[in-house]
Order: sequence, then structure tokens, then C-alpha cells
Amino acid sequence: MLILFIIILPLISADNNNNNNTSIIYIHEELPSNSLLLSSISSTNSVQWLPSSYSYQTYFYLNANQSLYTTNQRIDREEFCEKNLCNCSYCLLTLNFLQTFSTNNISIRTIQIIIEDINDHSPVFKQSLIKLPIAENVPIGYEIPLEPAVDNDYGLLSVQKYELHPLINNPFRLIKTDKPILKLVEALDRETKSNYLLQLIAYDGGSPSLSGQQKIEIIVTDVNDNPPVFDRSIYQQSIPENEKIDTIILQIHATDRDDGENARISYSIDDPSSTFRINENSGEIYLMKSLDFEKIRSYSISITARDHGTPQLNNYAQLIIDVTDVNDNIPNILITEINGTHHNNQPISLPECTPKGTTLFYIYVTDDDSGDNGRVSCTLNDTRLNLVYLTLNAYSLQISGSPQFDYETEQSLEIELKCTDYGIPSLSKTNLFHIELEDCNDNPPDIISPLPYNETVSIPFETTSIPSIITQFIIDDRDRFQPKNFTYSFIVSPSLDLSLTNNGTLILCSMPLIMGFYTINVTVYDIGNLSNSISIPLHIYSINETIVMKKFSMENTSLMLILSFFVIIFIASVLIGVCFLIAFLLRRKKQSKASLCLCCYSCFNIEKKSNRNSSCESMNSSNEHADSSQKTTIEVLDDGRNSSNRIYQYVVKQGNDLSLINTRDNHQRDFNYSEKVERYLTHLNSGILSIDPNLSDEGVYGSSDLSSDQIQQINLRPPSIVSMPSSLQQQHYQDSLRRFEQLYSLVEHRQPTAFTSDSLYV
Repeated sequence: MLILFIIILPLISADNNNNNNTSIIYIHEELPSNSLLLSSISSTNSVQWLPSSYSYQTYFYLNANQSLYTTNQRIDREEFCEKNLCNCSYCLLTLNFLQTFSTNNISIRTIQIIIEDINDHSPVFKQSLIKLPIAENVPIGYEIPLEPAVDNDYGLLSVQKYELHPLINNPFRLIKTDKPILKLVEALDRETKSNYLLQLIAYDGGSPSLSGQQKIEIIVTDVNDNPPVFDRSIYQQSIPENEKIDTIILQIHATDRDDGENARISYSIDDPSSTFRINENSGEIYLMKSLDFEKIRSYSISITARDHGTPQLNNYAQLIIDVTDVNDNIPNILITEINGTHHNNQPISLPECTPKGTTLFYIYVTDDDSGDNGRVSCTLNDTRLNLVYLTLNAYSLQISGSPQFDYETEQSLEIELKCTDYGIPSLSKTNLFHIELEDCNDNPPDIISPLPYNETVSIPFETTSIPSIITQFIIDDRDRFQPKNFTYSFIVSPSLDLSLTNNGTLILCSMPLIMGFYTINVTVYDIGNLSNSISIPLHIYSINETIVMKKFSMENTSLMLILSFFVIIFIASVLIGVCFLIAFLLRRKKQSKASLCLCCYSCFNIEKKSNRNSSCESMNSSNEHADSSQKTTIEVLDDGRNSSNRIYQYVVKQGNDLSLINTRDNHQRDFNYSEKVERYLTHLNSGILSIDPNLSDEGVYGSSDLSSDQIQQINLRPPSIVSMPSSLQQQHYQDSLRRFEQLYSLVEHRQPTAFTSDSLYV
């Protein structure tokens, strides 16, 4: 054994990657126990195995100097492959260690061990002796497949070739050296020789080569010359690990060209684990035990088909069953302290002022499933803590610092860690751990009294006894378990003789020479040197000056009240006068609204008829009020209260101003008013029937629809003379003349009316 170690030890080599945290070691299997693989894997003494590498602690260990050794357990590459600890074609073991340099400096140390195969296994046949009955009438070229040997070594070190002995007096030849198949090259004759004893030898590719042998007895029979034939030489099937028991996995099928009993086939399987069974008649394969992908991922089963002839013939096929992973394992959570000890779910004491980035725990998560079913992510229910990714399914729990813990708000908290895999459906596991916060001195003192918005402290100069207490400070601190011991300092401007005791009493020790205002800035400190400040205004004044100022203030107040009273009376008088003036102007404006209307005549010819002379004389008497350049006008006013009433006013105007005016937007120039009046009277006197409509009495002097209670002297308007008989025309003339004179007399005396200026002027 010592000689073997001396030979193998130089084959151990280490290759450091560019990353100093990863090393690659090449070793051969069958190393002696306590073999040194790598000395001092880390510069720190705080190195611990990660949970993902726990399965390798059976074969490797770290000594006190952090050197990596093999244990007394045998290093067998084939055993690692069988246990799925490494890939059979490339056996790579990954050992992960957590190395801690300081509280905030941790890293992952990875050692990759590649185990190279040595030729330590010989080829082995399952049966050392097999008997093969063969009919004598089988044709030349008939092939008999044989069961291959098994070599636990891999690659070139596994079975590479077969040899058949003896070669003399043997009608069979081995036609394939990688998979044994006997081929009949000469005809058989049972009567000449009824059996043959052959030796099949399997060789591996080692140097020197190792071998295994099997004895084959061939019995020549007289009947049944066709063995069963499978429709496939290799059957492969994938089933999920949660497949139910007694489920049919698949059905195999073989045929036999013989007839009768020689063609009836029975099936059997070689399954040492008894996980599967086969129906010997139908070839249906059933699942008999629960599968577990995490334990066994693949099954290789040999199937035999035998006929019922004499002699009995058989054939072989291979069945490979792959187990697929199902997400049936919940994640496992392991929480360790900084020193590597297992966390026992006891409450953790944590000062509230713990700095950001401090590591509290290491968290390792494992999931026995593979692929996405074994990939896990973790979350926390509190943002004040943070999960820092270390390596696959490994985290450190650290203080995030945003927001900070506050003992004054909460004294304890419960953290929920939830880890969920990526399977469908996903499975998760939750761990709870409790944190008890401890108080830190993180709050400055609170000044309860005096308040910052207090008024100025006033001290009379004459009556204040010295020393005098200015104020008493009342201080509190929100930190619960911190001593309530406070210190004070102050600055006063301008200078003043003050003292501040340890209990917070501010004292004026002596009066200053100059009275006035002072500002005292006081700062309070707790035992942690956290502080708070307040500014206190102080006023030192003289009582005598205050009395004089108060008297002067009261006298000024009385004088101001008297002046205000007189100003108010004056403003009220001015407003009343303005109101009366506005009312007077509005009334005058109403009374002055008037317009002119032509309604008179100047003079008539005295050679007219006698009945016209009398009316001419009456009108001439009225013309004496005006000279020859003036004419008499009569103004027609409408009544605002009754639109049917009108009244006439007398006005003397210049002759060239006379016009016929209608306030309803109807204006036209008067034509020869005197001639118009003369024609009117002439027509009335002569009794002419065909009178021009423009010469009606309304066109001469306007409407006379006057109300009876206003002007009783004016009669109702007479009817037009156009439709009157001749006997009445004389009477109508007299009535019109009389009415004209009455109207003239009315406007002559200018009787007052209440009519508006919405008038028709003629």
C-alpha cells in the first residue's frame, strides 16, 4: 500500500485559476487515507464547510492548519458515479468553503477535485456458466447474442474486446469483439457431437489489461431452431418520479418463427432492486416501488424472451428507464451564527444603532430537486435587513440601514424569511426569527421648559433682588435606558453676569450698568454629547420710564379718539350734500326736456270774410307778444301716465326755426304755415267738400285728445268736415274756430302740466 501511495502521490497536482478563491486538483482514485491534497487553503483560520459540500466530508477533511486531506474512506470513482456525486464521464467534485476574514469581509473558497480513473476493476460476467441449447438444424450463419461483461471502470478502462476459446474443433466464431455474438460457421450434427464447451474472455483497456471469463456450454438439440426476436434491441422509457405504483411503464414484444409451443414466448427481467416486474405472457412492465429522482435517476434492466420449444431458445434486450425530476421537495433552510454555530431560534439582541452592512447570520438553502426545481430564491419581510448573495443558495443577512431601527418606536420585531423554489408548482418554506432591540443614545435632549416661542423675560431694575432666578430648565430625553444627566453651557450677548447650575437653573448674579435687551443662548448636552439649544430674550428695564411712557400713551389715545369723531361727522355731511345735489340736477333735467312745434300763424289778410275777421282779430291780439320776425308755436306733450292725453304749450320762436317734428323719428320740413292756416279757415268758411287730407285739422295744430279732468275747457275733437252735410259744415267751422281760440288761450297762460316730452310737435 505504501508503494502504491509513493507511485500515485506525484500524480496529484493543483492548478490555481486566475481567481485566487478557486483551485483545481487532479487526483487518481484509490488514494491512501490521510493523503494531503492541498496545504493551507485559506489565509484565515475561520473556514467552514458550506452545506452544499457536506456530502464530501465523508471523504475529505480540513486539519487545524486548514489543509485538505483525504479521510480513511476509500476514494472510488465508480462509487462517486453510482451515488451521483459526480458525472460518470468527467468526475468533478466541487468543495465550497466559507472563509471569514472580518465581520464585513467574507468570501467563498472553492476547491475543485477531478478524480481520474485507474484500472482497478476487472470485467465480470453475471453468470460464470451459461447453457445454450441449439437445434442441430440451425443454418450456417445462425447468430447467438451473448450477455456482455460488466466493468465498473469507465472509458478505455472498461471492456474493450472479447475472445472465444478454443478456436480448433469449434463451429462457432465471435463476430463482434465489442459485443459478444456467436456465429455458427459450420453445420451441426447432434449425432456426431451433442455439446460444445467454450470459454468467453472479456478484456478491458488498461495497461496491463484485466480480464474476466465465462464458460459457455452449447447443447445441440434436435428441434426448435428459431429463437425469439425482439422488435428492438434497446428499449428506453422516461417516467416521472411521482409515477403511481402498478402503472404500466411500457410493453415489450418479441416474435418466434416457429409454430406451436416452439413459438410461444415467455418474458422475464433481471431487476435486483425489484422496482419493476414484467408480465411473462404479455410483456407489460409494471412499476412496483416508488421512485426517487434524488436517489436513483436511471435503471438498466436486462430482458429475456424464451420460447417453449425443445430445446428452449431465448434472446435478450436491454431496457433503460430514466427517472425525471418532479418538484416534490421543499427547500431546507439552515441558519448559522457568524462563528459557524447553528442558530437555535433564540431571540437576538441587536443595538438599534448597529451600523449598515453588519452581518447577523449566514443562511444556507438546499433543495433535493434538480434544475429549476432545485433553484431557490429567498425574501425578507423587512427592508431594514438585506440578503447578500454569496454563492448558489447561500446568503448573508445584513443590516441595510434604510430605514434605521428605532428602539423608541419598537422594542422587538419578528423577521420572516421565505425561500421558494422555481418549480411548477413552486414550493416554499418559511423561517421566523426574533430580534430584541437595545437602546442607544441616538436622541438629543428635549427642552420641555422654557418653550422656544416664550415671550421676552422682563426684569425690573429697581425692584429685582440679586441674585434672581431668570428661568428653570426642564429637560427630557427619549432614550429610555440612558441616564438623565445633562450639562449646560450658555452665551449671552451683550455681556451679562449670569450662572447656570447643574440642575438647569439660570440665575442673574448682578444687575448690569446699562439696561436694555439681552439674548441668552443655552445649549443642553446629554451623556453622549448630543445637544439641543434655545435662545432666551431678556429685557432689563426701569420702572420710572415705564410709568411716563404709559401716561403719554393714554393722553395720545384720547386726542386721537376726538379727532376721529370730527372727521367722521365731516365726511357724513359731505356725502349728504352730494346726494341732495344729484337729486336736484336729475329733477331739473326732467323738467327741461321740451321740444318745439309749429302751431301758430303770424297774420291773416283783413279782406277775408267777416266770420274769418273775428278769428283773425283774436289771433292778431296774440301776435302782439312777438315782432314780425317771430311766430307763435304750440308744443304738444304726451302724458307718460296715459299715452292718449296730450297738452299744448305756447312758445315764441324765430320764424326760420319752425318745423314739423315727430319724436317717433318722423321729421319733415313745414311748408308755409301761414298759408296752411289761411287755407284751412277759408275752406271751413266756404264749405268746400273736397279737402286735401294734408289740410285736416290734425295736420294743422295736432291732436287734442285731452283728458277731461286735466283740461275741462277743451271739447272733444270734432269729426272731419269731409263727410259732413252742408247744414253742419257751418256749425263745424264755428266749433273749430272756438276750439282753436281755447287752445291758444290755454298755452298763452302757460298752465303747468305733468306730461312728458315724448311729444308730437307740429
